[in-house]
Amino acid sequence: MELDTKQKVLLALYTEYQKDLPSMKRVNADMLGLEVNVFVVAIEKLNNEGMINDVQIIRGGQDPYPLAVRLDTTKLTRYGIEYVESKLDIEAKLSGPEKVKSVTKKLGEWGLEQVKDVVARIASETIKGSM
Repeated sequence: MELDTKQKVLLALYTEYQKDLPSMKRVNADMLGLEVNVFVVAIEKLNNEGMINDVQIIRGGQDPYPLAVRLDTTKLTRYGIEYVESKLDIEAKLSGPEKVKSVTKKLGEWGLEQVKDVVARIASETIKGSM
């Protein structure tokens, strides 16, 4: 299975969301190995499609793309959560750490090592926080 940029960003946000105290601003272009413009447009698309909300989109100049995004208060919507859980066949009743382990396992099975590494990093923080 191949994930597009928007799906990679959503997976990283979903994984961060599983923490007891998530901080969506930790998810950024550098963490995902993306160009800033590509990351910002992916966030804008996720917001437009109702997968996330409470995004601050910063615009300016003549560029049709946002200059930046702020994710300080961003949250996944129910639709965004259901989309990820459906796409990865994750049971909604699992705990946050169990969901993160499931995401990491699926990404490894699909050979998506770069995304898996990012999710694993977030996962280790999630698991530490649940102990």
